[in-house]
Amino acid sequence: MSKLQELERHLAQLPSAHPGRRAAVVSAMQALQAERGYLDDAAVAEVARLTGLSTTEVEELATFYSLIYRRPVGRHVLLICDSLCCAMNGGEQLLTTAEQMSGAPLGEISPDGAVSILPSICLGLCDRAPAALVDGEALGPLDESALAALLRRLRGED
Repeated sequence: MSKLQELERHLAQLPSAHPGRRAAVVSAMQALQAERGYLDDAAVAEVARLTGLSTTEVEELATFYSLIYRRPVGRHVLLICDSLCCAMNGGEQLLTTAEQMSGAPLGEISPDGAVSILPSICLGLCDRAPAALVDGEALGPLDESALAALLRRLRGED
């Protein structure tokens, strides 16, 4: 049974008037993104159908959450913090370096399809500044050599 089928079964068990059905929107978006790699328009419509929200409401939520992707992303997503603390410790330069090393502009997919690099307003990792999150794993402090090693690992070169 797929994650979507499991989610549909779970949602069907909730009474339609129960606030939990609407509260499940983020879980529904995450489940569909896990299956498809990102939340396309069809997935937005599916989440709306499952939760009883309008497609506009789902779209608003999808664009609010930085870990919901509305466009295709690489096999790995590298979020580099660009908040004040990380910026003061080299985060902005790290973003520029990551862009150069990956061969793709920020928000795009590297030519080999391995990685998408995205700036993130705050990862809550100020004690590790400059920090990053890759596929849910917190990293930091990062410097240029650690970033290069990370990108090689994500490409499967290590």
